[in-house]
Amino acid sequence: MPPIVNYLWVASFLLQLVVAALIVIRGHFRRLPFFSAYIALNLCQAVILYPIYHYYGEASKVGYIAGWLSEAITLAARLCATVELLRLVLMSYRGIWGMTWRLLAFTCPMVLALVGIFSRSNAPVFVMQLDTGYHIVFAVALILCLGLLHYYPIRVEPVYKVLLLGFCWYSCAQILVNAVLHGYSYAQYRHYWPVWQTLSLSSYSLVLILWASTLSHSAPATQQQPTLLTDSDYRNIPPEIHAQLQAINRRLMNFWKIQGPKQ
Repeated sequence: MPPIVNYLWVASFLLQLVVAALIVIRGHFRRLPFFSAYIALNLCQAVILYPIYHYYGEASKVGYIAGWLSEAITLAARLCATVELLRLVLMSYRGIWGMTWRLLAFTCPMVLALVGIFSRSNAPVFVMQLDTGYHIVFAVALILCLGLLHYYPIRVEPVYKVLLLGFCWYSCAQILVNAVLHGYSYAQYRHYWPVWQTLSLSSYSLVLILWASTLSHSAPATQQQPTLLTDSDYRNIPPEIHAQLQAINRRLMNFWKIQGPKQ
């Protein structure tokens, strides 16, 4: 691998170790089990792939299989971690969350099916296009969620908002990277892979720095079950926005036949 890829690989591995340590020390793993598993799997991926690439080469058969298989596993873990964060942010509004998870449950299998059709049984192309499809779907979902949090002053733990922002930035950066490199043929592995690795590792390292800064604070108190906002919370929201937000949530709860919490 080119020296810059080696340096970025080591830097991202060390940053992931810091993030993993903060998750354990600050107790975030209790509220973020899927996010914690995602970071742990990324660390395992780095530990496994680096010696394989170093001794066999990233274009070898061993590196080829290990690289794409581990990428598929971490992609699934990233999907679970992102859904977990969306749930934590939107769980106070059961109607809005009900619409969100149903849309994601409908969209993700469609993306999987379309990628399977157009990848023509080519494993690297399948995983790469699936990665792009994931980033497009969740970039839209995350941008809409962050826009909702900005427009309606919903009370959200800062750590969750920053983690969502990190995923949003990474998805947007990956979409841009894949769009810029679209002219490269996946068959030109030696030219495509180092450039993709350099740009991806750079954007991911920035996200890890952002996450480490927010995870250094103690984890929010654990809630046993999701609850709607209290009357005092609603009074802190301007009346017209409060009415809009309540109306949207109530209509969605009625549409999905979701019952509110027992009083």
